Amino acid sequence: MNKFWVITKQVYKRHVKTKSFIISLLLPLIVAGIALLLPKIMDYFGNDDSAKISVLSNNPAFVQVIKQNKEHFKVNDSITTKKAAEKALNTEKIDGYLTLSEKNGKFKAMYTTRETAGNEIMTQLSQSLTAAKVQLKAAEYGLDQQKLTDITSLVPVKNQLKSDKQLTESQKDVMQAANLFLTLIIFFFVISYANIVAAEIATEKGTRIMEVILSSVSATTHFLAKLTAIVLMLLTQIGCYLLVGFIAMLSLQKTDMIQGFVEQLANFPVSYLILNLLFIFFGLLLYIVLAAMAGSLVPNVETVAQFIYPLTIFSIVGYWGSIVATSIPDNIVVIIGSYIPVFSPMMMLARMNMLAASDLGIFISLGILIITVGLSFLLTFRLYKSNVLLYSNEGLFKTLRKSFAYAKK
Repeated sequence: MNKFWVITKQVYKRHVKTKSFIISLLLPLIVAGIALLLPKIMDYFGNDDSAKISVLSNNPAFVQVIKQNKEHFKVNDSITTKKAAEKALNTEKIDGYLTLSEKNGKFKAMYTTRETAGNEIMTQLSQSLTAAKVQLKAAEYGLDQQKLTDITSLVPVKNQLKSDKQLTESQKDVMQAANLFLTLIIFFFVISYANIVAAEIATEKGTRIMEVILSSVSATTHFLAKLTAIVLMLLTQIGCYLLVGFIAMLSLQKTDMIQGFVEQLANFPVSYLILNLLFIFFGLLLYIVLAAMAGSLVPNVETVAQFIYPLTIFSIVGYWGSIVATSIPDNIVVIIGSYIPVFSPMMMLARMNMLAASDLGIFISLGILIITVGLSFLLTFRLYKSNVLLYSNEGLFKTLRKSFAYAKK
């Protein structure tokens, strides 16, 4: 047991200190951080796009109400005549000027610009002027602020949904985006950890150190220690993401994005969140175990990519299958793929999150996945001792056939 933990700590510490692990740990956090900050960044730069205008009116109420709309307008108070406004417009000191007039109790407004103002600017001007007109007319008719508020207050309308669909269209949009992001992370993990575990075993085997190692420690201990170290790396990375996500949700809980995310999350059973984690963990564990088997067959580290190529293809098919499952979760090919262990961590996960899979189907798929992980572990465990001492350049399948032949002896 002491040798087991010595190897585990050695492999774990060596990998978590590498630049590749740190980059793989930080990259998703950076991407998620940019996604969270993007609305604020857009708002920050968007504030500089507020229109610089002047307002020509004898009624200060109109000028004041437009000045209050600082998000869209910067009013130049020094310009009070049409001639000055024309000059400022021609020299591009302002983007436009608003001329207001009143005749027989009716208000008219003209916004003069050098280029088309755009719908947003015109809408904001219209809303601001309408608000000012309402205030003026209320004073003219002797309405106090309370009566005015009662008249202009909006009538609340609630949406009562009566549909056989399990998700509303807005929820579907949110879950489709979440599925694409989640399955991309799983695909990224699969590729990363399959290469790590295969290269870890192949490196020692390629340098012929394996014979020396196995003379002092059993193949069982050696295999389990390396596998444990890789799983601990995986749990470290997932744990970091969960911790950062929890801290981010606490610190940003009042933002619209987090509130919207929590609101959508509340519509899904807690059991589904747990099932998401189980599919992710056992799916990655399956690929790690299969990569360990492939790594034990590799004659040298240069041929790692060739031997784990089938796993790469499986993960690519699973990823693209999850994209299809997000759009058409009831497709027959998608349904079949969601029960195949190398695809189900991504495809069933996508169908489940779209609420397109039955509870029985989800548990059957998860059960098949867990059983496959167990069988793969036992098979890899049995072949490992003969594999690490088997050197063959005949390719994956011929080498695997030899490995089975040696294991039977």
